[in-house]
Amino acid sequence: MAAALPLVFPAPLIAQAVPKALISGRCQYSDRVAQYRHETTLILCDTASIDRESTTATLDFSQRSWGSTARFSGVMADDQMTVSHLTLRNGSALAESGTCQLFYHDNGHISAISCLAKAGSRSVAANFVPSHL
Repeated sequence: MAAALPLVFPAPLIAQAVPKALISGRCQYSDRVAQYRHETTLILCDTASIDRESTTATLDFSQRSWGSTARFSGVMADDQMTVSHLTLRNGSALAESGTCQLFYHDNGHISAISCLAKAGSRSVAANFVPSHL
């Protein structure tokens, strides 16, 4: 995402079809997931951005000091995206298959954004949790 995003949400995003949003937090993984790090690239991030149009979306996970670390794009239906493209930090764009899911607390705020895509023989995962500040 070359252009700056117009909305910054320090608190979790409220569940609605917001076309663009930038959310602070971090990518984190449970010990059960981390044990698969030899087969799965676990993305590092402290920011997630959502760029959503009518039926498509891009979820970009970035690190403030590095920029974008992984960008998942595809067709969005409700809170689930079918991943068709993945762009990694090194700029390599891959035609992919996978899914991303937006999860919400009962109050409508995003509780997590999780993506898993297949990249050849490896998988790429991003699990973003918004900060509560």
